[in-house]
Amino acid sequence: MMHLRERLKWLLFPGSNLHARLRYAVLPPFFESARPGETRLVLDAGCGNGMLSYASCCKGNRVVGLSIKQDEVERNRKLFNVFLRIPEDRLTFRAKNLYELELLGMRFDEIICSEVLEHIVRDADVCRIFANVLKPDGILHLCCPNADHPDNAGGPLDPGETGGHVRPGYTLASYKTLLDPLGFRITQSAGLGGPIRQAFNRRIIRIEEQFGAAPGFALSLIALPVLWLDPAEPRMPYSIYVRAVKTS
Repeated sequence: MMHLRERLKWLLFPGSNLHARLRYAVLPPFFESARPGETRLVLDAGCGNGMLSYASCCKGNRVVGLSIKQDEVERNRKLFNVFLRIPEDRLTFRAKNLYELELLGMRFDEIICSEVLEHIVRDADVCRIFANVLKPDGILHLCCPNADHPDNAGGPLDPGETGGHVRPGYTLASYKTLLDPLGFRITQSAGLGGPIRQAFNRRIIRIEEQFGAAPGFALSLIALPVLWLDPAEPRMPYSIYVRAVKTS
């Protein structure tokens, strides 16, 4: 039964969320690949369903995916380490709070942090920790909601840091304000998610909340053929990605 469940999960991977599917397509080309004989260590800080951990692993990197949720870690282990048989010395998942990241005693060539910082009150402290555990010239990949998008700017906030957004997100300017004092230099950026994708995604989330995952995924399949109508560079993207290099 577990094998069948994991097979179905892999068939539907990375899930019904249309923004997650877009990140899975757009972000990995920005990741570095390990050269033959090279060992590169990558951290996926707040790994979620493990999709970006897996994408980096496919580039020959050794990847550590961290989540604050133990059940998320166990699900990822079942899918990637057990079902897909990826050795844990190539792709491993651990439960860890990002505020305690330095306790791992590891240094990384790259850090991926996607749709996480908007949930963290002390975002500057976490980014400072990222700088501390990155090797010289290490790369930080950040992707967060666009604070200027109406659906983010008008959304409810969770100042108690209990799982929701503690801020609407970031803009390119606020990314720079956050990262420049920590010795990071933004080298690339991209806006992700146009109005058609977001219109469908709102409905998918609402349907899943009311009726469960199956009808939500069915709507996501219906949406896929028309998403090409969204502009490649939306005027008001739903999320903003930046690639930053540690310079000091």
